[in-house]
Formats: sequence, C-alpha cells, structure tokens
Amino acid sequence: MNPTTTPHDGTPGNRPRGRAAEHTAWVFYVIAALGSTIGQIWVGVQTPPWPDSLGWWWRAVFVAPFAVVIDLGGAVTAAFADWRQRLGETAYGWRALSVGSVTVGVAINIIGHRDVPYLAVVFGGLGIYAYAVWLLHSAARRRDALRAVGKLAVTAPAFGIAQWWREPAVTRRARSLAVAQQLPLHQALDIARQQIRGDKRRAALAIHVETLIRSQHDNPAVADIAATTLDLDAVAAALTAQADVPGWARVIGADLLPPTPPHSDADPDTDRNPTGLPAGPMPPADVLRRVPQDQASYDRWRQLWTELKANPDLELAEFAQRHHISLRQVQWIRRTGASGLLDSPLTLIDRIALMATSNGHTPHDPASAS
Repeated sequence: MNPTTTPHDGTPGNRPRGRAAEHTAWVFYVIAALGSTIGQIWVGVQTPPWPDSLGWWWRAVFVAPFAVVIDLGGAVTAAFADWRQRLGETAYGWRALSVGSVTVGVAINIIGHRDVPYLAVVFGGLGIYAYAVWLLHSAARRRDALRAVGKLAVTAPAFGIAQWWREPAVTRRARSLAVAQQLPLHQALDIARQQIRGDKRRAALAIHVETLIRSQHDNPAVADIAATTLDLDAVAAALTAQADVPGWARVIGADLLPPTPPHSDADPDTDRNPTGLPAGPMPPADVLRRVPQDQASYDRWRQLWTELKANPDLELAEFAQRHHISLRQVQWIRRTGASGLLDSPLTLIDRIALMATSNGHTPHDPASAS
C-alpha cells in the first residue's frame, strides 16, 4: 500500500515502517543527552568553590548524579506527560516540569561555559536538540497509538500543491471523503467532482421548485410557509432520480438527425420509382401497421435500421439495451427494414400520397380546365 495515495488506518499492518529511524533517534538522543550531561559535569567541576585538596575526579563523582538527574528529569517528566496525553488529558503540569528541567540543564551549560563560546554552543545545543528529538519522537508514537485505537483521525492522501491550487473546493471535499471512507486519491477526487456537480444542479433545481411552489399560492404568507416547510433539496433529488435521461436523449438525438437530401429530377432511380415504395410483393399487413407515421419516429427507425444493416452479426438484445428500447421493437425494425419500407426518407403516408399524385389523382381547379 502506498501511504501517499491511500490513507492507512493506523493498524500495525498498515502503518509505514520506521524502525531504522526510531533506532537512530534513540542512539542520537543517548549521545546528545550524554554530551549535555558531560557539559554540566564540566561546569560542576570548575565553578563551585571546591577545596584545593579535592581532586577533580572526586568533584566529578559528586556532581555527576545531579547532572544526570537534571537531564533525566526532563525525559522522565516528558514521558509521564506523553502517557497522560494518550489517555486524553492535557498534562500541563508534567509538561511544565519537563520544560523547566531541560531549561535548567541548558542554562548551566551556556552560563557555565560563557568564557568559551564554542563549548557553550555545543553543550547547550546538544541539550536543546536532544529534548526536541525526544518530544517529536514521543509525539509521533503517541499519534500512532491513538490512531490505532480510533481516537485520532487517519491520515489523508497527499494531493500536492498543484491540485490544491487548481481545484481547492474539489480537493477539500476529496480529502474529507478519503478520510471518512478510506478512499484512494484519484477515486476520492472523482467522487468529489461528481458530488459538487450534483450539489450545484440540485441547488439550481431547488430554486425553480421553490418558484413553482410559490406560484401555486396567491397568498404570500401561505406561499412562504409552503416553500419553507417543504424540503426543496429532497424534492430536487427525487426529481433528479425520476428524470427520464434516455428518453430525453432519444428526443434530442432525433432532432439532431441530418436533413434529408433534396430529390433531383435527374436521378434515374427516382424516375423509375418516384414513390420510394419497395418493388415486388406487398409486405404483410402487420408490418405495414408497424411503420411509424410521424416523421421523427420514422427517422429514428431509419437510423436504427441503418445501424442494424451495417452490423448484421450484432446481438439484438445488446442492440436493444444500448438504445434503451425493447427487443420486440428491434425485431420489428429489422423486419420492416428488410421489407424495404425504411429505404426512403419519406414516411409511408407521404409516399402513398406521392404515388396518388404520380397516377393522376391529384385534385385540380375546375376553372383551370375551362
């Protein structure tokens, strides 16, 4: 699992491994704390008014326990503070004692070695650095422990500065989704974009619903009550769920069909068969009854028949599902198209009227005959 793309739940199996870093931190802390203690012992050997007869190593023996206690006291009280913080307490008292102990040790090193700035910086800096590493290390372990028992939120994916700059609202929503639902980075972004688009659509629809509800009441007070009592967001969501998306797609698709080409008198095929009716025996009556009479539905059938004719091996059930129609209707389209009734851009009624015209049965003005 990649911790930069998928949030982990803090369990031991999912927590990123950092044993080498932890071991190195412990080694560094011991060395830094030892350096700070040595600096304090050095000050204790030289600064107090010891008798001249007392050797320096006896002075070091007397001072060493106190120097160790000062440095160790900062670590012990910090450990107590960390333990109480894991239980949900603030542990201000333990934390104050820890800071005070470390401050005393650092002050001894800096003031005691003030004549040699190098020693003051080295021993004082070692004490500060050791304490900072201890605090950061214990805080990281505390967060892992709290996260493992569910008392701390899991970490979110790292979206990057570019993503935050480009889509701040989407990234903020995706971050919440990734933490709440344990989603990977890209899936959280996709869901966040869909939710934001849906929220905008429902908000716009809710405004129109409120306008419609208010228009149903002449009394403004009643209109306000109706508009505020009804959950407009719920109505908008229900309307969105009930929307006939395939139906609207079919209607819009029928309007987007290309216009029928104009008939040319010089076309020999048109001269031979001006009505566009199929040659040969008359198709069955049930087929004739199925041919759509309105131009939009007829054009839709022609479009579907063209696709069926271009793909004869296509599964009818798959074709019906793709175009959101029944399998029975697909069978009728194929049977009607095979009979030649869908070859002409004109509907069957228009072709019959054209056939009557070509046979000399068109009405004419009697006055013109005289």
